Amino acid sequence: MIYLAIALVVVGALCALDLMLTLAVLRRLRNRSSAAPALTEEGGISVGAIVAPFSSRCLEGMPLTERDLTDGAVVSFFTPGCKPCRDKLPRFVEQAGALQGRRQVVAVVVAGSGEQRYEDEAQAIAEQLSSVARVVRETPEGPCVSAFEVNAFPSQFAISALDGEPPSVAAVGDSVLTAVPAGRI
Repeated sequence: MIYLAIALVVVGALCALDLMLTLAVLRRLRNRSSAAPALTEEGGISVGAIVAPFSSRCLEGMPLTERDLTDGAVVSFFTPGCKPCRDKLPRFVEQAGALQGRRQVVAVVVAGSGEQRYEDEAQAIAEQLSSVARVVRETPEGPCVSAFEVNAFPSQFAISALDGEPPSVAAVGDSVLTAVPAGRI
């Protein structure tokens, strides 16, 4: 009987210790998440960041630099083999098509694996986007990808460029096309 009582006390002490450690971990995680900046679903530069200088070419052969990103422009990044990209692409095309001003929408299709299936899908994405946006094809290390520090797909950025200032990110996420005020595009 004494052994049972001792075992019960030891198990109770271990449970209490486990509970204290769990609460300590939860408190630390809560403090860490409140101290960290709010994360977006996008994988790139944050709101307010200035777009780094870059130089690329659209599929039509026209040059594209950060200076071409005027106020209200939208820059989106898609990649083949990405299920969220496939899911969001039709809605993006629909919303971008509703805007007036194809020059204000830039779509970057990032592909570089060299596999034929990804190249075919990248071409199909580019064709879908070409009616509503200036399309750029790049590798994962391309100039646009680097300028926006994109590391997740799809990523979308609304641009602010007022009074000769360098372009900066005004908004990120799926809502950038609806966040652009009327008359800005």
